[in-house]
Amino acid sequence: MKAFRFTCLLTVAATLSMPAAPQSFTAKPEEAGMSTERLERVDTLMSRLQAQGKLAGAVTLVARRGRLVSYKAHGLADLESRRPMRVDDIFQIQSMTKPIATVAVLMLLEEGRLLLGDPIAKFLPEFADMKVAVARPDGSAGFDLVPARRPITILDLLTHRAGFTGLPPRPTPAATLRAQAIQSLPRDQDFTLEQYVRNLASSPLDAQPGVEFRYGPSTEVLGRLIEVVTGQPLDDALRDRIFSPLGMVDTHFVVPPHKRTRIVTAYARTPQQGLKRLPPDPSSPRFISAGGNLYSTAADYLRFCQMLLNGGELAGKILLSRKTVELMLARQVDPLPMIFLPGQYFGLGVAVRKSDGESGLIGSPGSFGWSGGYNTYFRIDPQEKLIMMLFTQLSFSPTDLELQYGFHNTVMQAIVD
Repeated sequence: MKAFRFTCLLTVAATLSMPAAPQSFTAKPEEAGMSTERLERVDTLMSRLQAQGKLAGAVTLVARRGRLVSYKAHGLADLESRRPMRVDDIFQIQSMTKPIATVAVLMLLEEGRLLLGDPIAKFLPEFADMKVAVARPDGSAGFDLVPARRPITILDLLTHRAGFTGLPPRPTPAATLRAQAIQSLPRDQDFTLEQYVRNLASSPLDAQPGVEFRYGPSTEVLGRLIEVVTGQPLDDALRDRIFSPLGMVDTHFVVPPHKRTRIVTAYARTPQQGLKRLPPDPSSPRFISAGGNLYSTAADYLRFCQMLLNGGELAGKILLSRKTVELMLARQVDPLPMIFLPGQYFGLGVAVRKSDGESGLIGSPGSFGWSGGYNTYFRIDPQEKLIMMLFTQLSFSPTDLELQYGFHNTVMQAIVD
């Protein structure tokens, strides 16, 4: 096991290398301005949560100044079989798919294939002439359908302001109609992305485009946009444009059969039963979702994060220009109406920390990242040149931040230089 782990460390460290600096990129924390002793608080946190029955296992990773300083597997990948977690295990990253899809859209922007102000109906005509379902102001039963005041734009999709139903949930006429429309889709997600998007376009909007942040299916529509503009299925487009250039060899929508034994089991925390095993997500889904059904490893996602920290480039492969990364981090939605993201605004595909201290997190203004529905979590701190990642499979609760924020703070407090 020690030899296996050392090999993985070298493999991940190589992904941080730059052409002018070919030396090894694993390092003791002190060589990157961090404390080995203080970083052990991450291990202590993971051990405590496991002992309390709050966590089965996790992979944690910290890189600073282009050096990999901590990369560890904690606990179990599967409670029932008692299989130990391994650093190369594969996780369903759910909404951490969204920043990847955002980068793909921005790459198309750089190629002149689209503009962020373009109406989505230019590429997906089913979204022309959208209507908004509005409750009657006199409180009487029923609702009215009124025309959207303007088209939904690509920027609306990138900032979750298209007007679709979403989070936080509301008992509106549009929500009722959307639930009915979803029931008309084949069961068990036996439908394509194209079918899903057409079904979505058949439902009225819940708000006028550009008005409200509603965390919902906008990124799925962006996935279909990527398919139409590139002429490729979404999984092929992301593989050719992002995964292959970055060397993300274990990132898949459809996990190859020989890798499926590495998929980590997902659990939910229950007051009465502790950790309860959840039904497995499809490892070979028909519905490919840019919003949330990608599988990956901590090592692979580090490559994506390092590319962003480097201003769009990794090991000579330029995916985005530095100025486009700046656009991705520019303020778009503020305040961000999600109770688990205080003191942060929304850019394009990521939350960005503000300078007012409201977040309660140790770190720097301008730090950015996102998380997934199974508590996968990443943050990039450009000021400190630091990347942190937590990969686990525990159903997320927006009111329980002990795991994500505890991990975040125990990493950041280890900076000593």
